Amino acid sequence: MEQRNASEKRKSIIASGWLVKSDRIIDQRDAIARWKMHRCKLLDLSSIWSLIALVCMVMGLARGQLIRPVYVYEGLIKGIHDYFNNTCIILLHTNPSPVENQGLIEGERLLHLQKYLSSTFHIRTALMDFNMFRTRIGQNYYNIKRPLFVLLNDYEDTRKEFANQVSTWIAMAYPTWLVFFKNETKLSDFFFEIYVPFDCKFMVAKSSTNETGKENITEVYQVDKGKELRSMHFGTWDVKNGLKGPTRGLYFRRNDLFGHNIFVTSVYDPPISLFKHNRQNEITGMSGFFGEVILLLQEGMNCTFTYKKSKSWGVCLPNGTCTGAVGMLMNGKADFAATEFMMTSDRLDVISFTTPIYTTKCRTYIKRPSSTNVKWNVYTAPFSLSIWNIIIFFIIIMSGSIVLIQKLFMVTSLYRDEDHLPTKFTEILFFVAGAFCNQGMQQSVLDPIRMVHFVIHITAVIILAAYSAALVSFLTVQSFVMPFTTMKGLLKDKTYRFGVVGDSADFTFFQNTSDKVMNVLFTELLMKETDLPNNYLQGLKRVCKEDKYAFMTLDNMAALLQQKVNCKLEPLDTISQITVAMATRTNSPFLGLINTNLLLLRDGGILQRLMETQWSITLNTAQSSWKSVDINDVVPLLLLITAALLVSCFIYAIEHIAYKRLLKRVKLKLKPSRQLIM
Repeated sequence: MEQRNASEKRKSIIASGWLVKSDRIIDQRDAIARWKMHRCKLLDLSSIWSLIALVCMVMGLARGQLIRPVYVYEGLIKGIHDYFNNTCIILLHTNPSPVENQGLIEGERLLHLQKYLSSTFHIRTALMDFNMFRTRIGQNYYNIKRPLFVLLNDYEDTRKEFANQVSTWIAMAYPTWLVFFKNETKLSDFFFEIYVPFDCKFMVAKSSTNETGKENITEVYQVDKGKELRSMHFGTWDVKNGLKGPTRGLYFRRNDLFGHNIFVTSVYDPPISLFKHNRQNEITGMSGFFGEVILLLQEGMNCTFTYKKSKSWGVCLPNGTCTGAVGMLMNGKADFAATEFMMTSDRLDVISFTTPIYTTKCRTYIKRPSSTNVKWNVYTAPFSLSIWNIIIFFIIIMSGSIVLIQKLFMVTSLYRDEDHLPTKFTEILFFVAGAFCNQGMQQSVLDPIRMVHFVIHITAVIILAAYSAALVSFLTVQSFVMPFTTMKGLLKDKTYRFGVVGDSADFTFFQNTSDKVMNVLFTELLMKETDLPNNYLQGLKRVCKEDKYAFMTLDNMAALLQQKVNCKLEPLDTISQITVAMATRTNSPFLGLINTNLLLLRDGGILQRLMETQWSITLNTAQSSWKSVDINDVVPLLLLITAALLVSCFIYAIEHIAYKRLLKRVKLKLKPSRQLIM
């Protein structure tokens, strides 16, 4: 019974898991006492099988898990851990009870390795067999950040258990791998039927044949499942110098896909995403902004693209299925989506995004009202009320000055030559006001009045020039009144329809939002639309074609497509800031390489240059520098002229009637007098 308890205690210590501390390791004196107990048991001739097992352990016939000296494991594992900045280490082996099956010495070597890494360097270290790893950790390995998995040897049973119990279900690219090989073991033999993804960090250590205690490290990977196993030199390790790893990053070392074919899907979204077809109507390539980007990616990664067209960007339905390009990535029908994808949280569950391409704002656009309001104050707006008051006051003062001067000269009897000039204040006021309308004044022989006339005309010229310039700017600057500027105003207006691109993230944005206004917009306006546009160009054309139709799009797309629609688009307030990227299927082995090439394009200024040229290609069209005045701007002047004409005609008619009546009376008075003469 005591032996069984001791055995169970040793098992629990070996499979203890994380953060093995020195106070939990079997005390050396305790181990020696147990060894003596085993030796005493051997003296019992009643257990022949125990004797055979003990002889095997003593003679070293049992195969140990460590195929290198312990110091090699210690130094190399520590070096790999530091190079990749791993947070923990899991030592994997095949024997669930190494002490019982392989002897106390083998067990203490494993425990010593675990203790060295955990106690000396405070690295979380666990010693597990494959079965324990699968049952105790299993799919929860994703909760371990940056783990380092170490295969202690290259035995056939190790290879089989790794191939059957681990590599078939674990995401191989998630952890860092290290396996120790004997010199005679071939890479192709060990990795037979084991898929090592392109982005997997899998190192193989072999002893150097020229120098004792030196390890040559090789990294292995495959471009795709079933493809050739590729290897390259990773570095070396020795006791004196430690690990000498590569100075270049992973995707600078693995920057070649050797012509591997990648299935690319995209959405017809002119002018930034267009398809090229051959005579058989087969898609042979892409053009536009994203077409240029993937051509650069194809050259940088040395791969080939096969294109597939998607009808829409796609959304994920409540039943778990997805449509459009998102569904193609999710179902494995495409590897890469080369079009603009909004980075939303619901899409992160089914696809992976590349590094952001650009950021923009999302807002709603409406058509500028076709009829602007009549500017009734356009002819008084150039001057403020205080300036108009000053002008009126100046006219009154100048008129009064002329009247005063004339009175003074009349008193002094020097005004006899000026009898033909107006002397009434109202008449003089009329002439002074006419001077401010660019009319002349009757010349006077009096020098004081001439000086007043000179001041009046100089002031009138300056004021008239300033007024004319301001009036021209007021007439030529187009101004209008927006019916609303916010989404809340759009909802309150209740005369506008509202649309977004169908089967896209724009639709799910309103469907899943927690904002009350957006929620009401979705239920009351958006859900009533039975035929949503397929892309941004269709939506903006619908804004121009239909009356009172609002459409949500991206700022850069609206600016790009403004020249392709026949109306002026007006934006409402910003709804949200949007990050746009391309997408790949989940856990794509090529995502890191794509991101690396995109970052190189961005850091080199190529991506920015593409955006400037592609986005501005239709915005540089020459526009006339002349600005026509709208008819509504001159309506007040036309009405003033018409009113003046009507008033003049009315006064003329009154004067004509009065003149005829007066003439008739005169004739009646003259008629009796003529009769008397007769």
